[in-house]
Amino acid sequence: MTVRKKKHNKLNFLCKKCRKEFDCDVGKISFPIEENRPRFEKNIVCPRCGILTMDEVELTEYGQTQLGAVFFAEFDT
Repeated sequence: MTVRKKKHNKLNFLCKKCRKEFDCDVGKISFPIEENRPRFEKNIVCPRCGILTMDEVELTEYGQTQLGAVFFAEFDT
């Protein structure tokens, strides 16, 4: 699957360290077939805890909806 052409994609995350929700611009998002998770152009950065890995955050329900919209937009182009 290709990378979304949009340069700024904000997703809503929950930090597992401080348990706070935050929005983060992850840049371009790709969905590699060989991987079990999306790949982000930019780091995930919690305003309180700093740079986090994918294992240190969860997508909120809203974040899952946002990511789904990016994924399905691939089929509209």
